[in-house]
Formats: sequence, C-alpha cells, structure tokens
Amino acid sequence: MNPPGNYDWHIPQRQAAAGLLIMLYKTIFTVIKSLWVFILYLFFRPDKKGLDFIEYSIIGISLFILFRSIVEFFYFRFYMANEELIIKKGFIRRKNIAIPLQKIQAVHIEQSLLHQALGVVKVKIDTAGTERTEAEIDAIHERKAEELKDFLMHERQQLAGDMPVEPAAPGVPIIRLKSADILKLGISANHIKAFFVVLATVISLFQNLKEVFGDSIIRTVEESSITNGLLASIPLLVILVMLVSVTVSMVGILLKYYDFTLSETPLAYKLRSGLINSRQFLVPFTRIQYVSCEANWVRRKIGLYNVEFHQVSGSRVNEKQRVKVPVTRASFIEPLFSHYHELIQQTAHSSHPIHPIYPLCRMLMAGVLPVFILLPVTQVAGWNAWMLLLLLWIPYKFLNAYFYRKNFRLFISPDAFQVNSGIWGREVKVVKWYKIQQVKLRQSIYQRRKNLATIKLYTAGGYVKIPFIPLELAKMVQNYALYEVERSHRPWI
Repeated sequence: MNPPGNYDWHIPQRQAAAGLLIMLYKTIFTVIKSLWVFILYLFFRPDKKGLDFIEYSIIGISLFILFRSIVEFFYFRFYMANEELIIKKGFIRRKNIAIPLQKIQAVHIEQSLLHQALGVVKVKIDTAGTERTEAEIDAIHERKAEELKDFLMHERQQLAGDMPVEPAAPGVPIIRLKSADILKLGISANHIKAFFVVLATVISLFQNLKEVFGDSIIRTVEESSITNGLLASIPLLVILVMLVSVTVSMVGILLKYYDFTLSETPLAYKLRSGLINSRQFLVPFTRIQYVSCEANWVRRKIGLYNVEFHQVSGSRVNEKQRVKVPVTRASFIEPLFSHYHELIQQTAHSSHPIHPIYPLCRMLMAGVLPVFILLPVTQVAGWNAWMLLLLLWIPYKFLNAYFYRKNFRLFISPDAFQVNSGIWGREVKVVKWYKIQQVKLRQSIYQRRKNLATIKLYTAGGYVKIPFIPLELAKMVQNYALYEVERSHRPWI
C-alpha cells in the first residue's frame, strides 16, 4: 500500500521542463571540456581564412550531441512496476534500468546553483553491491523529489519487514558548522594532496597545449618574465606553491561543508551541506555497518574530528558514498556513536596491544627490502650522492610502525569491539560483532614461527585490520565473531 502523496508513481513520470535547460548546459559543458584545446586553437591560430574541415567537424559533432541530448530528454521516463523502480531513457540507444526496491540503500537529493535558479533538484539512488550511483533523475521539483524519496524508502522498509524510516521528520539539529569551523577545517586540511592535484592539473594542461601548439607554448612560458622571476627566487616559488595548495584546500572545504547541518530523527541522521552543489541525505541507523572517528595531528590540537558512518557499499568504497561528519567539539563524538554503539574503551572486558616485534618486521619488509632493491637500480641509471637519501626511508618506516604499535589497542566487549590506532593522528573504530560478514586470518612465514597472526574482519561497509596479535587471540576473535553472527537474529542491514 502506498503512503499518502500527490503522485501515482505507477504512471510513467517525466522530468521537470527545467530539466531541458540543465541537459543543454551539461551538453555544452561536456563539449567544451572535451574539445577546449581545439576551440582554443581555432581562436588563436595564425592563419584565419575561414572555416576548414576541423571547424566543420567540431560544429557538426557539437550539434549532433546537442540534438541527441534534447531528444533523450523527451524520452526519459521513470515509474514503479512489480516492486521495482523502472527508468527508461535513450532514443538512439535505448536503456532500461530496473532497480528492485529491496536493494535501494539511499536516496540523495542534490541541488547545484543552476538547479536552485530553476527551482528543481537532482535525485540520486544508491543500491547495495555497487560502487557508483545506480540511477539519477536530473531535474524534478523539490516537493515531488521529497515524496519520491519517502515513497521509495517506505516501500523498501515494508518489503524488508522493518519499521519504516520517516525521512520527512524535521529532526533535531545536533551540529551546525559556523564560518570559523569551516576556516579551521580548511587550515587543517591535507594541503599535500591539494598540491599534487594542482600539479597534475598543470601538467595535463601543458601536455594538451603542447599537442596543439607544439614547443612554442613551452618557449613562451620559459621566456615569460613571471616564470623567470619565480625560478630566480626558490623561496618565492615555494611560498607560491604553498599558497596555491592552501587556497585549493580551503575552497574545496568551503564548497563541501558550506551550511553543513546534521539533525537527528527517530530512526536516522539527516545531513545537508554544499555551496554550489547542495546535497541532503539520510543515514538510517540500521544501515550503519561500523563507525569511526579520526583526526590528524593538527586537528587534534585545535579540537576538530571527523566521524564517519560506514554504510553498505560495493567492493571498494567510493569517496562520494562516504558520510563524514566534521565535529568541532569532542563532547559530540560519544552521542554520534551512541545510536550505533557507545565507545567501549572504558567498559571493555579485555585490552590487547600489537606484539613488540611489529616495528622491526615492518622496517625490514617495507623499509630495508625496497631500499636494497632500488639502490642497485640507481647505480645502473647513474650514481649520485643524493641517492643515499633513500636510506632515510628505513628509519622513517620504523618510526611509523613504532608509533602505530604504541597507539594501537584492541578493546573487546560482548556486543562489539573497538580498535584505536594511528601514527601521527588518531583513529577509533567501533564494530558490532553481528555486522561482520567475513573473517580472514593470515600468517606470514615469520608469524608462523612466532605464533602470531593478522586478522581482517569484513563488514558490508569496509573492513578492520588487526595485525601481529597472538595466534590464540586471533582464533578466539575469529570464532567469537562467527558465533555472534550465527547466534544473532538481527538483520545486518
């Protein structure tokens, strides 16, 4: 039986008329993104004598893509049939997508600036066992989108025999990020990652320009006064790179966490965030496979943490599917864990560290072995005294392993276990035993001699690794996990 609403979802539905403008925008953007080098060449080529074959080809391809997008918009339909969401699209190449309601895990609503200007939203549907969004409806009015989301989740819960999730509940705000919080997140972000993103973008840009303009573009850059000034002042170049990296990181944080709000409803967390692309979605408590909390060294000093709800995913967790909650107060951490399972460090029945031999083994396998393989290779390529810096990799790996062992603890209780880890930062993971899907126990040749083992406990949202613990303890953890899975009649999803 359908919940109350204004739409009969068994009748084929079309997208909002504004979706045609969104489709045209996406098509034009795709054409420019794919052919921007050739378009740039046409504007700046030295001999402009009218249209040639390349220009006619670009215009023809663009018009064909544009026409195809318009036709596909009018052939797009979505509706319900036989407990499945059916999406039909395409004219030249027709495609039917059938999504069983029982496999739907989440329905997200997103809104870009263009969507906001046109008064529509995008609906994205995720299912279990896939790493990407299963289906998208590009343009639908917000009220209609909310009713579709309510309908899909209501029907999905009815088929599963669970209590229905009530996504329409307004919720009680728990966390709302202020401007100062976003500034702290930006300052403490991973600027090294941003640097490599900028570097890769610049290299790709130069390669594309070189393919069209040849070496002339390289000579132009080399002869530029700005380039000569930067190369003449290494400190100035370093400062510029740092400023660009920090700027990229902070812009990324602003776009992602602008207007971030986390609210609590009776059966789920409701999240909303984003500047250009506003996104709102639910995290049902029953769908959480395990919860983790992490903070790098800088964020720990300024009191910032990331709590992540690990939900059902495919074999590899897509970054877009991860639900991270920035926490600005340590006091918020325990309440966020409580709907899944409280932190058990203080009430654990037992606590277990990693074996003391772990740092030495890691240094030999990940430090000494690679260096002694690379050093002879560098001699063949041409010896340079700077290559001795490779030897620093050995103490680096030892220190990493030493601090990892020092910070690692496994806490066990009857209902769940907690793993504390980290090298320079800290990470806490809490996993309920009955959520475990698979247990793998492995031993290296050295571990067999010392009666040690490494164990991985897999859930539908990822796995937790416990390395270099006594073999007897590893077998106890494995047996108890399998026993709890068999004994528990609670659904894991």
